[in-house]
Amino acid sequence: MEYYAHISDDGLRRQTVTEHCRATAHYAAECLSGMDLSKAAYLAGLLHDAGKFSSLFQAYLESAAREEPVRRGSVVHTFAGVRFLLEHYHGTAPLSFDDIACELLAFAVGAHHGLFDCVDENHASGFCHRLSTHDNEYRESMENFLAHCAGQAELDGLVQEACAELGPVFERIGELISSEPAESTAHYFYVGLTARLLLSAVIQGDRRDTAEFQTGSPRPEDLKDKRELWNTCLQHLEGELEKLSHAPGKGSMEIQRARQEISHQCRQFAERPGGIYQLNVPTGAGKTLSSLRYALAHAARWNKSRIIFTAPLLTILDQNAEVIKEHVGDNSIILEHHSNLVHPREETEELNVQELLMEDWSAPVIITTLAQLLNTLLDGKTSSIRRFQALSNSVIILDEVQTVPAKMLTLFNLAVNFLAEVCGATVILCSATQPCLKKTAHPLVSDLAEMVPYDPAVWEVFRRTRIQPAGRMRLAEIPAFAMGVLEQADSLLIVCNKKDEAAELYEKLSGSDFRCYHLSAAMCMAHRRKVLKELEAALENLKSAPQESREKILCVSTQVMEAGVDLSFQRVIRLSAGMDSVVQSAGRCNRNGESGSPAPVYLVQCQDENLAKLTDIQRGKDATESLLARYSRRPADFQEDLSSKAAIDAYYQTLYREMPEGFQDDPVRGKPYSIFSLLADNSCFADERAESFGSYFLNQAFRLAGRLFQVYDDDHLDVIVPYESGKEVIAALGSEQAKRNLEYRKAWLEKAKPYTISLYDYQRRRLEEKHGLWPVRDGDTSTWALSEGFYKKEIGFSIEETSMQFLEV
Repeated sequence: MEYYAHISDDGLRRQTVTEHCRATAHYAAECLSGMDLSKAAYLAGLLHDAGKFSSLFQAYLESAAREEPVRRGSVVHTFAGVRFLLEHYHGTAPLSFDDIACELLAFAVGAHHGLFDCVDENHASGFCHRLSTHDNEYRESMENFLAHCAGQAELDGLVQEACAELGPVFERIGELISSEPAESTAHYFYVGLTARLLLSAVIQGDRRDTAEFQTGSPRPEDLKDKRELWNTCLQHLEGELEKLSHAPGKGSMEIQRARQEISHQCRQFAERPGGIYQLNVPTGAGKTLSSLRYALAHAARWNKSRIIFTAPLLTILDQNAEVIKEHVGDNSIILEHHSNLVHPREETEELNVQELLMEDWSAPVIITTLAQLLNTLLDGKTSSIRRFQALSNSVIILDEVQTVPAKMLTLFNLAVNFLAEVCGATVILCSATQPCLKKTAHPLVSDLAEMVPYDPAVWEVFRRTRIQPAGRMRLAEIPAFAMGVLEQADSLLIVCNKKDEAAELYEKLSGSDFRCYHLSAAMCMAHRRKVLKELEAALENLKSAPQESREKILCVSTQVMEAGVDLSFQRVIRLSAGMDSVVQSAGRCNRNGESGSPAPVYLVQCQDENLAKLTDIQRGKDATESLLARYSRRPADFQEDLSSKAAIDAYYQTLYREMPEGFQDDPVRGKPYSIFSLLADNSCFADERAESFGSYFLNQAFRLAGRLFQVYDDDHLDVIVPYESGKEVIAALGSEQAKRNLEYRKAWLEKAKPYTISLYDYQRRRLEEKHGLWPVRDGDTSTWALSEGFYKKEIGFSIEETSMQFLEV
């Protein structure tokens, strides 16, 4: 009897379970061959579908092929390989390293269609469950697997080789935890990441072979040696840099020389072996091109598999992507992966290929968001887990690393340690305000060598602003202060922490004798883009207008103006916040060096603002005000510069020291555990009450942690606003055609994105009380619209209570 894993959609072709398991094993082994884990990955891939060697699964497959009603997943096929490994190769306490290796392999086999908890909230064991169910199917499946796919002797040999491969991984984990305190549970977390790595390879192998069978066309093999590719790209980049060095209008000769020296130092640093390094250069120093030059040279020197660039915001990502594409010389090797990419629906074949690339990150150069990278490391979806294997032997450039959420510092640091020390990745932390990641609860293990050593003289070349403490003021006093600043300047940006602050200042200042603009996340993207375009034109006209007829410009904004916006004001006022945000705001001042000397950025300590609902901003503000107090006493300790390395280091050390214990572990709201604890020892559930207490090393609640993990809090409602074409969008989505035609509805939902704002749950309730919110179609609560009276053309979303705190995004 033949046992089949898949039947093609047209029913004309069949793939046997043996063919599929062998191909999956081969592809999984390829994924981890650079880490010397190919045998472990091969074994897990070989056993992953052993449960399909049963008559029950074969009947299910045939029924599905005949399009008979079947429930997907109703026949469990993932248990058999888990049970076989644990019954044949796992011992009893005290557990050996080989026993732990066996658990890792079993988990990788059993979770390839979805994570499971090794110990769940009810203290039940995922391993015990898989050992005690489906007895008849298990015996039948494994008898047939051993007869048709792989014999006992081959499996014994593979298990022995897999354990031998995992031994050095355990040794490296031992080295990683040597600096942790005795009570640390970080070793459990690292072993859990090893399980995720093996699982990622199995998922990649399984999905790739399945896709190749269904399409009937194998994907071209990846280049094992990419040094020629990297060298070609490097030569093209360096040719472009040579042209840039002679191009007019690229800054003074002094700035040109400083940029070239920074680029040269990055090129030289590429000769060093992999690790975790810092690229700490000032704004305007050519960080994107210097890091690209390093990445290409390092990848060529050390034969890296791929280069991955991340940025926190889509605006920054888009800018970086344009620069990278322009200078690499071959766009076909680049994949952009982020939420705003929309592919034409009619190009079905191309869309499928793009989705496949996004799921496995097989392209040589990946440009993605920080959120996507963190999801790859920690999210529970199989599409996220699948990408994890692509991080091994890669160069990862993390731009604006200070934007990693503070609550995730433990998860981030330990994952970066694992990538560098176990997976052979090189990780570059880029920022003009480098966080002190060696001063966190679970620090980076690297000495964090700087690619470009800090040189105050070089930073002075790029200095365009000077941050000046402006003292304490109430919000009502700030308009008078702003008017005084505008007496010495023609343009001013005020950056607030909250939308209601920005709205109040705008309303008080907009009646003055100058042009006033407002920008915040209370405005939909289309609204913000329109205002930004008008503001850009006004600032440009200001440059050429005669002095006597110049109309002064004021913009009141929230953090939406802090990064990724290429506008330049003569002065900036920033309400006190974290120093990383203050420096970002300063980047909107004298941006192009229009002033011959550094322009002032005024830091105002607002006395009466309420940040109770914005605790991250409050912590940053407190740490900044602590720095200001120290600076006022001993400015020489900070080179009389609030943006100096000494000042930024002092800020971050205070920020981390004052965080509540466990905050950096990503605590789960309302629960006694964190994402870190769930992925480490899982002590809340894996205690004496646990079904498997003492029987297994892996006790993590992988499924629960993966489900709860969120890069950014998602407790908000997206609402379409009646701004310009937003009215047409609302009407179209409420039409009968949208109700009947799914493609029509999807197309209009895509068009709705620029006309959407986010509201917290309590804002939704207040709006519902005022009848300000309604579903676009009766009976469908998936899509909501804002009533006309609650959206203003000047400030966007508005409700009567001016003290209301809005979602700050």
